[in-house]
Amino acid sequence: MSDSTLYEILSSLSAWEIQNLRKWLRSPAVNHREEPMRLFEYCCECLRSGNLPDSDKAAQAIWGRANTDGKLRYEMSALLGIIRDFLIEQELLADSGRRELYWLRAVRKRGLSKNVQRAFREAEKVLDQTGAGDLNRYFFEFELELEKYEWDIKSQRAQVFPAEALTAPLNNWYAGQLMQLACMAEAQGAVRRQMQIASDWMPKVIETLPGAPHETNPMVKLYHLGYRMLGNPEETDLPEQFRHLLREALPGLPRAAAKGLLLLAINHNIRRINKGQKEAVRSVLGFYLLGLEQKLLHDESGYLPKFTYNNVLMTFLALQHWDDAAAFLEEYHAQLPAGERDNIYRYNLAVFRFRRGDYNGTLELLRDVSFPDAMYNLESRKMLLKIYYEQDAFDALDSLLDSLMTWLRRHGELGYHREMYRNLARYTARLLRLAPNDAEARRKLAKKVKETPLVAEREWLLDKIGRV
Repeated sequence: MSDSTLYEILSSLSAWEIQNLRKWLRSPAVNHREEPMRLFEYCCECLRSGNLPDSDKAAQAIWGRANTDGKLRYEMSALLGIIRDFLIEQELLADSGRRELYWLRAVRKRGLSKNVQRAFREAEKVLDQTGAGDLNRYFFEFELELEKYEWDIKSQRAQVFPAEALTAPLNNWYAGQLMQLACMAEAQGAVRRQMQIASDWMPKVIETLPGAPHETNPMVKLYHLGYRMLGNPEETDLPEQFRHLLREALPGLPRAAAKGLLLLAINHNIRRINKGQKEAVRSVLGFYLLGLEQKLLHDESGYLPKFTYNNVLMTFLALQHWDDAAAFLEEYHAQLPAGERDNIYRYNLAVFRFRRGDYNGTLELLRDVSFPDAMYNLESRKMLLKIYYEQDAFDALDSLLDSLMTWLRRHGELGYHREMYRNLARYTARLLRLAPNDAEARRKLAKKVKETPLVAEREWLLDKIGRV
């Protein structure tokens, strides 16, 4: 049972969903048998206790006897069907306008004039309340116009086919969806070139649509500009244009769409930075600040993720905006996840002090930080390595290098990062053993560092080797 589709879906439900599913199961309209309810309660007890479900125990819970006749599979299928209908209903409730549209369709098919007029008003109210930045609005508008046409035919009032009323919203929806796909394909293009080739035709189709939705519709315009931005990284003015257009469109955008567009731009600028385009650092900071201002970088619980907190800090530091970096650390400290808040804050404050050259302040902070996250652990050890080297604390550095190599051997899940930091430790140890005036040994070590594919802090190592 523990590997069944039934238990998989039950395990995914929240406490609120379990509570409402229980009410759903008790309704005679959807379930008139006791067996599915008993099976449901047995599974809930397994979830609460952490025990895996057992077929014989489930049968005992349902019938008071062992599962000897194979009926349990039937009851599992029956309960799964009820849960399926429950989840479909939840999705229907969450889909704005869908219930109103289905109600309109039902009374229109029955020719109920008064109910049709009322249903139209309710549907149009939903349409008016949906922002122009929501692409689903346009498909809903198309379906509503289609219902009006069907009603006019039934009422014998249709004189002219409403081509414009039907095609305009459909073109807006289609253009938006297609440009969204084009952006997704372009964003993946660096990894999968065939996806980028497949997306080349999409903007050409959009630009031929009547009404030019790529120029007049806010969402289509954003995705169209985003596609151009992704495909032309050398045009450094496009990210700034995209940011201004995104800010203007934000009031009418659903949160999920706004966050997706923001992350699209952030990831694009990070790729530019990785390719050596230094001006992209200032650009990505602009998007980070917009995301912080609009709380688009926060998670569903309203907390700022720890990696986002660190990424924003590192962007400030890359631009040497020291005062802004210090202010950011303090302002967003309280918005970090509660369970890790102080630990994350102290680590990032240590990074700030390290970058400012305050090594004693960095050491003081790192002594009070625990690092369950592997990458934080590595970064903290890297800071300690550099500090001990700069302070000529070679005994402490030797001890750190030994502990780092031991720790890396235990953490195979780090992938290529493990090899990068292992090489950093190896070459730092060799650097410590270099004779002060051995130019040939220094040259050989520098050559080795340059030729090794994966080395953390390669430039720092080369700089120190050159100063031996």
